[in-house]
Amino acid sequence: MRRFLMTSLIVSGCILSGCATTSSVRSVQDLADEADRKAAEALSEAREAKRLAQEANERSMRSEEMLNRSFKRAMYK
Repeated sequence: MRRFLMTSLIVSGCILSGCATTSSVRSVQDLADEADRKAAEALSEAREAKRLAQEANERSMRSEEMLNRSFKRAMYK
């Protein structure tokens, strides 16, 4: 949907600004396709980073719990 909207706006702008040749429309379409590809790639990398951050947070919480238990055991001795 987003790609369609972007492409529609670009093509409309080309048509309203003057005669758009087939090659200029293709050029604009290629730019839109490249932008769409880069956005999908960035989203994929962001999702991976989020997953890794969640894993790190879980490890941190487990480590904190283990330290707390060790500290409590040491206090009872």
